[in-house]
Amino acid sequence: MCIVLDTNAFGQFFDSTNKNHLEFKPVLNWVVSGSGKLVYGGSKYKAEMKEAHKYIKFFTLLDKAGKLVKLNDAKVDNLHTKVRALEPCKKFDDPHLIAIILESKCQIICTNDKRAIPYIKKAMFYPKGIKKPKLYTSKKNIALLCDKYTAAICKPCNRLPKKVVKILEPQFL
Repeated sequence: MCIVLDTNAFGQFFDSTNKNHLEFKPVLNWVVSGSGKLVYGGSKYKAEMKEAHKYIKFFTLLDKAGKLVKLNDAKVDNLHTKVRALEPCKKFDDPHLIAIILESKCQIICTNDKRAIPYIKKAMFYPKGIKKPKLYTSKKNIALLCDKYTAAICKPCNRLPKKVVKILEPQFL
């Protein structure tokens, strides 16, 4: 399974002291201890990642562990431009998330951005052959954390060796 992690959910995802961490911890567990991977790419997403300084160490660990899937930035940026053209509303500030979905064919977005959700759900963004993503917004969506939703770009769905998980767990969980 692979997930696009909205940058607004970084705190809930990584930070065990965050008041909403328990809602997003199942996704973190699936990535660290299970077969999940995070998908990312594009200039906007990478700029938002850089702004979240305190999580760079975690991304580096996940990358070394083979749990990050990096997309071609130019392709994501091109799709971002196309999505923005379809929906120019200024309230919609997450066309990069849809661009990542379009490029990766990933089927899940992990977010807590209630303002973005109606836009993410719009069928007009997803051409034939690309499924509208499912949304992980809290523990109630835990059933999404399964290999059924693995995009080809995220295969194989490798689980980390237990000794690597033991190294990563203190960093995350």
